[in-house]
Amino acid sequence: MFYKDGQDVIPGVQAMHTPGHTVGHTSFVINSGGKSLFLVGDLMHHVILIEKPRMEVAFDTDPKQGVTTRIKAMDMLAAQRMAALVYHMPWPGIGHFAKQGDGFRYVAEPMQLVL
Repeated sequence: MFYKDGQDVIPGVQAMHTPGHTVGHTSFVINSGGKSLFLVGDLMHHVILIEKPRMEVAFDTDPKQGVTTRIKAMDMLAAQRMAALVYHMPWPGIGHFAKQGDGFRYVAEPMQLVL
C-alpha cells in the first residue's frame, strides 16, 4: 500500500481503511474550504445495507468485517454530519446519513444546477 490509514495521500485527501468488501478497501475524506466529503467506495451496495447494516452479503470478501466497517463508517458520518458520495445511490449520489432505529437513513442532497 502507498498510504496508511488516517494519512493524507495528498494535501486535503485523507485515506481511511475500510476493509470488508475487499481486504484493502479504502475510502477517502476530501477536505476543502472548511467542508468534508467522504468517498464511500463499495461499503454500501444497496439502500438495504444502509437501513439494515448488520446484514451480511456475498458481495463482501469478509461479510462480518463488512458489517463492522459499514456501521463504524455510518456512525461517524451521522455523528459528524459529513457529506458522503455513495456510488451505488441514485445520481448524483451525494447525501448524509442519519441514525434510524437499528440502522441508518440516507438523505440525498437536492441536485444543484449551476450555470
